[in-house]
Amino acid sequence: MFDNLSNLPQERRWRQQSRPVAGVLALIGRVTADDPAGGAKYLLIRRSQEPYAGHWALVGGKIEFGETLAAAVEREVKEETGLDSQFVAVRGVVNERLAPAGGNAQGGHFILFVCELRAGPGRAREHDEGEVAWFTPAEIDQFYQQKQIIPSDYAMLRHFAYNHSSFSFVEAEMTFSAVTTHDNLLIRFDEIR
Repeated sequence: MFDNLSNLPQERRWRQQSRPVAGVLALIGRVTADDPAGGAKYLLIRRSQEPYAGHWALVGGKIEFGETLAAAVEREVKEETGLDSQFVAVRGVVNERLAPAGGNAQGGHFILFVCELRAGPGRAREHDEGEVAWFTPAEIDQFYQQKQIIPSDYAMLRHFAYNHSSFSFVEAEMTFSAVTTHDNLLIRFDEIR
């Protein structure tokens, strides 16, 4: 099924993709005063639009042209929740391919940068993308059992949010000249943690 995904006709691809779409997902945990055990809750959004309308998911979206990962994920969190946040680290990169499961289903391909963020003070508020709320790992496990969370988002939470290891990630910026290589300059090559 996945080996033939590249042969999927354009009209059967999500938004007629010709290439994978780069996106960011936010892992935002918060210890709340209402939990005497001091356990973290994680911020999820109930998607109001397809695909996966009505399912809980990680907050996130597409990287806009020219944005750094930190800027993209912080912007998405602000747009979808109203919260100011601060980038902490990249926890993983996921190459997610979606094969159509029959009928009129569409396939898709995404490169997802799963980022940990620290949320500023304030209450998360619903915006156009859907309802937002904080949940414990046990509540998130229940959503999975009841098929109310996107399965890959659940797997990313289990793999990346509950495990705080990170890996090397570099933001590189260069100037490019098609005329001469003397104008091609490395401006930035910074490891982001």
